[in-house]
Amino acid sequence: MCRARLDLLTKKAKTGKCGGKSSGLTLLSRKYLLMKNDELSFKQMKSCYLIVSGLSLKNVGSAVGCSETTLFRWLKLPAFQDELRSLKRIVIERSLGKLQVLNDKSIQTLERLLNCGNYPTECRAAVAILTKNHESIDFFEYESRLKAIEQRFNENK
Repeated sequence: MCRARLDLLTKKAKTGKCGGKSSGLTLLSRKYLLMKNDELSFKQMKSCYLIVSGLSLKNVGSAVGCSETTLFRWLKLPAFQDELRSLKRIVIERSLGKLQVLNDKSIQTLERLLNCGNYPTECRAAVAILTKNHESIDFFEYESRLKAIEQRFNENK
């Protein structure tokens, strides 16, 4: 996975540019689109980028100069699907990174609310903390179960 794509999506999100008459592409997105991809054309790469940026297929078609029917056909191509998946993963990883930065602040806020003197607020903060704690325990239990299943599956190959 290319880190240049991550930087590109960050820049795109900050500028709010997603395509349009003048293409609306930032310098970084142009660099992304110029990255070599033997299986996809420039229009297909641009389409993937604009779809992940949140544009409708109609707007993506207008921006790249193709019909919605063509886009639907491209959406069936494995290489196109792979590129979309790759870009979506980058967006999700970036979002998770931002959420992790906010975790400490959120925990500090809940800690303050636990002792704010307003009983209903203190109760809601306690419930929120306990709920998240149980969710994390569940996550780790599911993760260990999944690893055991994968191990058994690989042994049976």
